[in-house]
Amino acid sequence: MKPFRDQPIITKTRLMTAVIIVAFILALAISFGTYWLLGSRRSLEEQTERNTIQSASSIDSDIELITTNFVSIFGTDDFALELTDILSENSDITRNRVILQNEIMRLASSSPMINTALVLDVGKGEVYTLFQDSIIQSRSRVIWDSEINNLKGLSILPPRPSPIRGQDEIVPMVFPIRFNYGGAVITDSNPDLIVIALLSEERIRGLLPADSILKNSNGDTISGWTALPERKDAGDGRHTEKGIFSYSYTLPFSGLKLISYVSLRSVLLDILGTATISILAAIAALLILVAIYSVMLRRYVTQPIGKLKVAVREIEKGNYSAKADFQGYDELGELRDAISRMGITIEKQIEAIKEEKDKQTKTEMRLLTEQLTPHFLYNTLECIQQEIQTGNNKASSEMTRALSMYLRTVLSYGSETISIKNEIQHEMSYIRIMNGRFRKDIAYHYAVAPEIQNEVLLKMVLQPFIENSIKHGFGIGDESIWVQQPEISVKFMVIDERLRIEISDNGKGFDEGEFLSIMHGEGSEGHIGIRNTYLRLLKFYGEENVAVAVSSIPYYLSTITIEVPVI
Repeated sequence: MKPFRDQPIITKTRLMTAVIIVAFILALAISFGTYWLLGSRRSLEEQTERNTIQSASSIDSDIELITTNFVSIFGTDDFALELTDILSENSDITRNRVILQNEIMRLASSSPMINTALVLDVGKGEVYTLFQDSIIQSRSRVIWDSEINNLKGLSILPPRPSPIRGQDEIVPMVFPIRFNYGGAVITDSNPDLIVIALLSEERIRGLLPADSILKNSNGDTISGWTALPERKDAGDGRHTEKGIFSYSYTLPFSGLKLISYVSLRSVLLDILGTATISILAAIAALLILVAIYSVMLRRYVTQPIGKLKVAVREIEKGNYSAKADFQGYDELGELRDAISRMGITIEKQIEAIKEEKDKQTKTEMRLLTEQLTPHFLYNTLECIQQEIQTGNNKASSEMTRALSMYLRTVLSYGSETISIKNEIQHEMSYIRIMNGRFRKDIAYHYAVAPEIQNEVLLKMVLQPFIENSIKHGFGIGDESIWVQQPEISVKFMVIDERLRIEISDNGKGFDEGEFLSIMHGEGSEGHIGIRNTYLRLLKFYGEENVAVAVSSIPYYLSTITIEVPVI
């Protein structure tokens, strides 16, 4: 199994397909041998038996019906009286013919199998037919003297030409009648009259199965035809001899015998030929399907897998931009895109690792530079000096104290984190300095539950956003923006192990999309503090753990919401 396991996928698929094809062909051959040959022979014999019995029953029913009708027509007292007149020596032939018209007509129309009927006066040699029938004189007797002498009651004789013009061969159904004790009866010998129903041989043959023969009790063929050798009479039932199957069935009423023949060899050869063609067609169709399957498998599965393998090897060598070039968006297409993204991600991560230290240092320096610009310090110190010179010692003292507290937090390099209450104190110091510098009266409100005052967060997160509110929301240096009572509020709360910070103001507001673009580094370079603070949050808490949302209603409420995990 190991050599097979190590083969390429296309080789494994072809081998398994070949095994399936061979198994299918073997199963087909076994099925043919057991079902088509053995099962078909049994089915053929049973079908021949059923057809023979059905045909025989149909013919026998018609003969019984004709006989019943004959008795009802010729077995009456009226016909007995007519028979007395017909048999008298002084009877008139024309009158006799007229007398018999009704009986002959009724018998001729009693069954679709009867073409017509006639009556033969044995003693006088006269034949009585329907007026409508045109008789051929050379055939008028229909039945020969030798046949009359051998009649044994109701008899069905071999086919012969019809005595009536315009009709094909007929099968005589003979009813010999003798006047006995004042009535008419069917007799076995010395009949006075013979009533003959001329049965259509064509219609009888139409009721017979193919390759079958209908014989009377004397062994004479009544109807049917077969090209197969006829067997010797061996009684009713099934018989097989020299590859020929026959089934004999004696009709219970008429005593006729129907024999059906089937050449097992020819039929089985036909079945074999048909089955062989079917098998070959099935194999050809299967091979075509396998070929199509192989082509599609190679095109849509193995080739893409091969290209994916090449792309992965290229990525192993350091070519992270390598891609598997094939179409499709199925599972392989998703794997292709995933490998491509993986290569790009690896490349970016390697570049990010190289730049991480530089970015970290630069980010920290930019933040400190932004917060400790000489301009901010000089303006603050100059403002303090002016307050001292004007004798406003209280204001100068307050600003000096605020600046001292502000610098204590900025210059505390020992830790990146700070408690919530110290962060609030830091922002209060910053707002006092800004109020003193610009003669503003910005109100600062904060809300924090006592139990979370000592929770820690990343240091100096709030100042860039508060500074943005003062500069751009309240318009420091921009007389076009006027807010009657500027207010900044900060709320701290813990929800589901996450710290939520909401920074709000009632300034002129901002464009939410532009703010987010600036925060993600896609906007103006003039908002370095917001961008750097966001980068510090991502670095400290992890990108997947930081959520920032903004909303702005100008001159009413603009809010920045920051969510980070509780440390």
